Amino acid sequence: DLMPESERPVCLSVDSTPEFMQLPLEYQGFCCWTIFSRSGLLLPGKPALGVVQYNNGFFVFAHEVALQAFLDDPNKYINGVKTVAMKNPELIHLLRLQKEFPNTAIAKLMGADAPGAGAGADNPEGVPLGFDAPAEKKDASTETPVHFVEKNIDPSYDWNEWGLRRRALQMANLKKCKTTSQQTDSSHMRRENDSQVYLPRTKGTMTKTSTGTSAPKQVTYIRGLRGEESKEVKPGVVNLSLEINATVNKGQTSR
Repeated sequence: DLMPESERPVCLSVDSTPEFMQLPLEYQGFCCWTIFSRSGLLLPGKPALGVVQYNNGFFVFAHEVALQAFLDDPNKYINGVKTVAMKNPELIHLLRLQKEFPNTAIAKLMGADAPGAGAGADNPEGVPLGFDAPAEKKDASTETPVHFVEKNIDPSYDWNEWGLRRRALQMANLKKCKTTSQQTDSSHMRRENDSQVYLPRTKGTMTKTSTGTSAPKQVTYIRGLRGEESKEVKPGVVNLSLEINATVNKGQTSR
């Protein structure tokens, strides 16, 4: 059927619409063609391809194929999104479809005792909305014995005769035992005393100058190991005393 000119979808662009970036997008900006064709897949639309205005709503699409398909038959995809939302109730609040489903609430969607939705004004086709929470089913099993056997366990029971005799002797010896105590003259009327003292504290002082002394360095050399032996230079031991901080001229040593 041919739609009137006033009801046909119009593709808006950035150049033709001054408030292009402030347009309220339907379905939170998700592509309705993808939601319907891919069974609820949420794919963000691209406003750069253009925004389609239809029945006071603004729609965006993920690609050119989706945009052209919506321009050819917009009601097909709008109703298709409603059908997908009926089968997946979690999309109702995500895509802001509360106007199409005014009687839905998150409490009903999440509640286990919420009544289901049949055919009505909000659901003319009678598609199950999935509001009934699935009944929880668990596998459980119990096992009981045919004849119950009563157990009377006495932890003090001992079948060994020698063990019984040993316990009897221990009890007889305990009757002859007694606890005694005595004090001496040194310990009479004494008591334990504790005292606590303050330990001396560590003190230190610092002066303005820091001084120190260095001992001379003793060096021992053996003379006459190199070169030919002569009367002037004979082998021997040379002991040198060098001051660490003193400057010694070349060729001068102190003995």
